[in-house]
Amino acid sequence: MASNYLPGIFKTTKALPGHEPQVQPGMLILIRTDGEFAPASVLLPVQNTNNQWRFQMPGIKVPNPDFGWASTLVKLPHEGFYSLTREYSFPNGGRWLENAIVQLGYTRAGDPILFIAQRRSPLVSNDLWFSDKGVRLTLEEAQSLIKPLAWYQEPEKKAN
Repeated sequence: MASNYLPGIFKTTKALPGHEPQVQPGMLILIRTDGEFAPASVLLPVQNTNNQWRFQMPGIKVPNPDFGWASTLVKLPHEGFYSLTREYSFPNGGRWLENAIVQLGYTRAGDPILFIAQRRSPLVSNDLWFSDKGVRLTLEEAQSLIKPLAWYQEPEKKAN
């Protein structure tokens, strides 16, 4: 019987059967189940821009049978923007305040990284800025520390 896959980002704990060299334990992956990716395909991270991964197309079809591989995946929170549910203090001093806006990203190994929102000085535009240097946390720490935010995503501008 084939496993049921949900779309989203995951961390692998076992190699993908039949594709062991490409999909090994301890990797960040994207599972897609829509359209030509159905019933499930694994996409690997290829480029990180603005603390978010772009994944390689077309992906690797999950074999059938997959020998229970779906049950070995660790579901990760979406990359994106969150607020802190409590103050976060750094071991060597410094802190981020409760309700601070952060961006959640990941290493290639699927380990969470938080990036704090900053307003630049001098203020040139009404934008928040996120460094490409963040704070690594365990998945458990990150999940206990963040609450999702909602924002408006401007549509992509089409070239004339």
